[in-house]
Amino acid sequence: MELKAFKKHTANRRLRRYLPASLAIIAMTAIFAGCAADVLTKSAPLKVVGEPQRAGKLENPQLKEVSGLAASSLYPGLLWAINDGGDDPLLYAVGSDGADLGTFRIEGAGNYDWEALASFRLQDSAYLLVADVGDNWQQRQSVSLYVVREPSITAAGLGADNAVAIAWQIDFTYEDGPQDCEAAAVDPVTQTVLLLTKRGASPMLYEIPLQPAAADAPLVARRLASVPHFKWPTDMDLSPDGLAAVVLTYNHAYLFRRRPGGDWARALQKKPRRLRFDTLIQQEAACFGFYGKTVWVTSERRPAPLVRIDLEAAAPKP
Repeated sequence: MELKAFKKHTANRRLRRYLPASLAIIAMTAIFAGCAADVLTKSAPLKVVGEPQRAGKLENPQLKEVSGLAASSLYPGLLWAINDGGDDPLLYAVGSDGADLGTFRIEGAGNYDWEALASFRLQDSAYLLVADVGDNWQQRQSVSLYVVREPSITAAGLGADNAVAIAWQIDFTYEDGPQDCEAAAVDPVTQTVLLLTKRGASPMLYEIPLQPAAADAPLVARRLASVPHFKWPTDMDLSPDGLAAVVLTYNHAYLFRRRPGGDWARALQKKPRRLRFDTLIQQEAACFGFYGKTVWVTSERRPAPLVRIDLEAAAPKP
C-alpha cells in the first residue's frame, strides 16, 4: 500500500474507532440539554404558584437515595419514603420536619429498582404502593408493584425494624415492550395505577387496574397518551380526592388539575402550573400532603432537604 493510501486508510480506521463514542457523547449531551430545557412547548410562560419552605432534612442516615415519597393516609404530618434500587425492601417513616420515625421491612419483597411510592385508601383501609418499575436499559421482562397496609405508628414501634406483609402484588408488562418508569400514582377515583415513563421524546402515560381480577393472569399496562410540557419525569402523585396531580422532573414540579368525571389522559394535555421552589440536586421524590393542600419534595442526594410547598398561600410580593 502506498504511503498516501496508507495514511488515508489509517485515518479512516481511527475515525471508525472513535465515531461511536463521539456519537454517544453527542447523544447524551442532547438528552441532558433537553432535561435542562425541560418544558417542550414554546407558548407563554407557565404560571408559577405555591409558597415553599424548608421543613428540615431527612435525619435517618439510611435514607441515602430517596426515590419515592408518600403522605400517610392515617396520620397528618407523617410521610413515608423509600430508597432506590439496591437497598433492602424497607419503608421509612419520616416526620414533617424530617425526623426519623422508624423503619418497616416488607416481607417477601425485593428491591430491584424501587422508583415510586404512593398512598391511598380502599374500603376504609390505608395502603402504600411501592413501584419496582425502574428499567434504565429498558430490558426487564416484567416489573412489579407491592401493596401493603400502611403500618401503624406507635410509641413502642418508633425506631424499630418491624415487618409488614404484602397485601397483594402486581406483576405486569407494557403493551409495547419494556419501559423505564420512575413516576407512578394511584387514582382513587378509578382505582387504577398510572405510570408515566421517563425516556423518549415525550413521556407516555400507561394504566393498569389497582386490583387485578385474576391474581395469576398476566397483566399488561395499557398506553393512554403521550404527555407534553416536560421531559424526564422522576415522580408523580395524585391528591387524596384524585382531582390534582403533581409531576416532578429534574428541574421543576408541575401541578395539573382535572374536573370531576374527567380523565388524566386529557387533563395532562392541558397547560400546567409550575410550583415555586428552588430546584434540588437529583430531585426524584414528591407527594401531596395529607389534606392535598401541600406538596412535599426531597432529593436523592445527602443531606436530603425536605421542602414543603403550600398550594394555597398567596403569591409573594415582588
